[in-house]
Amino acid sequence: MEKGYSVSTELPSGYSPDYDFYIFSKPSHLALQSGEWLHFYLLRKPNQKVMAQVAFHISDHTAVSPVRAPFGSFLFSEKLSPSDLYEFVQQLEIRLKKLNVKVVSIVEPPLFYRKAGELLQTIFINLGYRISLAELSTGIRIDRLSFDEKIEIWERRKLKQAKEKGAHFKMLPIEELENVYIHVRKCKDQRGHLLSMSLPELQTTVKSFKKDFILSGVFQNKELIASSIAIRVRGDILYNFYSGHLKKFDSISPVVTLIRGLYRYCEQNNYKLLDLGTSTLHGQPNFSLLEFKLRLGAVPSMKLTFEKQL
Repeated sequence: MEKGYSVSTELPSGYSPDYDFYIFSKPSHLALQSGEWLHFYLLRKPNQKVMAQVAFHISDHTAVSPVRAPFGSFLFSEKLSPSDLYEFVQQLEIRLKKLNVKVVSIVEPPLFYRKAGELLQTIFINLGYRISLAELSTGIRIDRLSFDEKIEIWERRKLKQAKEKGAHFKMLPIEELENVYIHVRKCKDQRGHLLSMSLPELQTTVKSFKKDFILSGVFQNKELIASSIAIRVRGDILYNFYSGHLKKFDSISPVVTLIRGLYRYCEQNNYKLLDLGTSTLHGQPNFSLLEFKLRLGAVPSMKLTFEKQL
């Protein structure tokens, strides 16, 4: 490892990270997932920078990252050399072995979240990690093209039909969280799907990250017919965490109007990516949902879970 670098389980005062945090990697979110974490920091003493970090929860001889979040894994500076990142991962394995850890499990963010994702994942594979779960995320890049220019003609027809029926998009205040959650849950219940968080769990998270949760809906007259709970994952990424529409409105597909509204919100607030999430059902690809997202102009991106027996 380059001279001036050291690995520590404590963050010294005066050191600052040389990378951006995802919401799920922030200490306050980690505290919501679990009260016990083992942190590793790669420190560069000359400029007092943290060049990489990761947090593991250890239980039953297994180290996991994250515990309860869409992803965890490493944060690292784009200035960090591949060899130093490689050695950082190696050193963590040595330390985890000394703690009698037998298995390491790491959930990576979707590849389109960061430029150097391929680098880290290649390092995992070179160090003997296997892919224990492969999912496919989809997201719409926010660029010079409007949403209407990105989507296929069939979905443009749905936008027109929804507009003719009086459907309109609206941003909602965070105080509407309970109503929006109940609406999304009703939409999921109609299709036999479950939500990953209960209302009290979500309310606890929102209390800590009030500014990072974005609520919106599509209305026909005064009736809420489609709704979304989105998360500001990072300053330039908005994640459509929960969304759905009532089955009686299938004919006008109000989710298209919903996603269009979120896309415009992203345009106005300098986001670069609208993450539409994974498309899975009972652990298998949900191809009808995936194809629907692709018709909305989304691009696919791998979301991988890596595992290694130490």
